[in-house]
Amino acid sequence: MLKTLDDVVKKLENAKKVLVIGHIKPDGDCISSVATLVLILRKLGKTAEGCVDDEIPWFYKEIAGASEIKRVDQLRDYDYDTSVTVDASEISRIGNSVELLDGKKPDITLDHHKTNVGFGEIDFYDSDYAATAVIVYEIGKKFGIEYDSKLAEINLLGIATDTGFFKYSNADSKVFRYASELIDSGAIIQHISSAVLEHRTINELKLFSEVVDTLKVEENGKLAWAYVSAEMLKRHNCTDEDVNGFVSEVRSIYGVEVAIFFIEWPERQISISFRSKNYVDVSKIAVAFGGGGHARASGCSIKDVDLEEMIKRVIDKSREFF
Repeated sequence: MLKTLDDVVKKLENAKKVLVIGHIKPDGDCISSVATLVLILRKLGKTAEGCVDDEIPWFYKEIAGASEIKRVDQLRDYDYDTSVTVDASEISRIGNSVELLDGKKPDITLDHHKTNVGFGEIDFYDSDYAATAVIVYEIGKKFGIEYDSKLAEINLLGIATDTGFFKYSNADSKVFRYASELIDSGAIIQHISSAVLEHRTINELKLFSEVVDTLKVEENGKLAWAYVSAEMLKRHNCTDEDVNGFVSEVRSIYGVEVAIFFIEWPERQISISFRSKNYVDVSKIAVAFGGGGHARASGCSIKDVDLEEMIKRVIDKSREFF
């Protein structure tokens, strides 16, 4: 049920042991939101653990606080009284972490995706927020938490990454104000940008050169897409984790409004990232294939499907938006 942030704070005030769950294929906002909320709750004297049912990309582990997140098997015996999901628009997005809920709804859901379906006892979701990490920061402010450099930096991670390091249209005055406050509290933006933006390996660059050969552009230059197959990833000794950010390279092409990137990993399992610049709501494309997200950044995953077939279906649907 949709509630206010004050309702969320009241529920957390009464909690003693909290489980915070993020989504599979964790990005900067997910990692930030899980770890930040865990650290905030611990500063309040509560017991708190964070869980993500997926491997945390190695480069995020350079940010202090990311190590607070555990896997499902490490928390099966954790006896919590309050559960929270962050940055997940529906229950399927938390993967096998759902097993820790024992068939119950999460007590609280926190999210900023416009496609959120409201699956908790207390839901707070608002797409006007640039990142779920912004929501978590406001929770910390309501509790009057005194930030140290570790907490400030992990919180700033989510705000920075979900705004494209402050260059996307969601980078509003609140984002810059909160980022300034976090930097005043000890966060160093260079630590974050170096970890997230400067971690490419030689294998990844060689793979990207092959990805460029798959690039297609149509609709008078407004629609562009590329793909990476499981075979390509294996040949370059890479995984799906290593193509993080490739969709942004497609979007960076001058004149492109919609960029789509297809990832096959493992074989016959396709993950698709959608990005737009100005006016196309790509969440509508993602929803058509069982996914969701934001107007400018969305995604979906499909199992047991041929890569070429999936590309054709998605591109056919995307053409409707032009």
